Amino acid sequence: MIDIHSHILPAVDDGCKDIDQSLALIKEEIRQGITDIVLTPHYRAEYLLRRAKIEKRFASLTQAVQDSGITVNLYLGQEIFVFDGMISAIHSGKLFTINGSKYVLVEFATKEEHDITDTVYTLVGAGFVPIIAHIERYSYADMEMAKEIKELGGLIQINASSLCRRFGAYKKKATAFIKEGFVDFVASDVHFKRRNCMLQAYNVVVKKFGRETADKLFTENAEKILNG
Repeated sequence: MIDIHSHILPAVDDGCKDIDQSLALIKEEIRQGITDIVLTPHYRAEYLLRRAKIEKRFASLTQAVQDSGITVNLYLGQEIFVFDGMISAIHSGKLFTINGSKYVLVEFATKEEHDITDTVYTLVGAGFVPIIAHIERYSYADMEMAKEIKELGGLIQINASSLCRRFGAYKKKATAFIKEGFVDFVASDVHFKRRNCMLQAYNVVVKKFGRETADKLFTENAEKILNG
């Protein structure tokens, strides 16, 4: 599997405090069946690190992985909380797209309503493809919004943890979005203090929607991004 949304890079956000925690999460990713990980540190009010510092942390982690004999492919991206001036910041290279591609992982406030479709329209018009992070967590995101996001050229990601719940609003919405064909990716959004359940989520999707759908959401669509 390929994980396009994770908070594994050390000392850049609320994901991992140090390289030891990062290595522990990477080993767990591998146990879950993940071979490729996109590291997507937050870019929002509390976490506004400069590009050079993030690149330095990435280089250190990559070296630590190599020294530990861990076999995994790491890529750099960012989870960007939408803000005015975001597009110019991406164009200037201040912010990271996924593996230097045109794909951008973006997030929004969970309860304070935001015009997600307008953001998608603007990003697509600027030459990017927005991936809406964990859409099931936005209380105001409904089926009509998801449909419009896709029609405008945006992509949609949901969290594996939402599918691993026994019940609840997140699971209900995530499952409904998959059923309607609106979801493009399932990712871990893993932090050191959050359980990784990618394999369990994969099996949930296989059981409910079939292996072909599961392979697209957990591997094939993400592979297309990494291949440009």
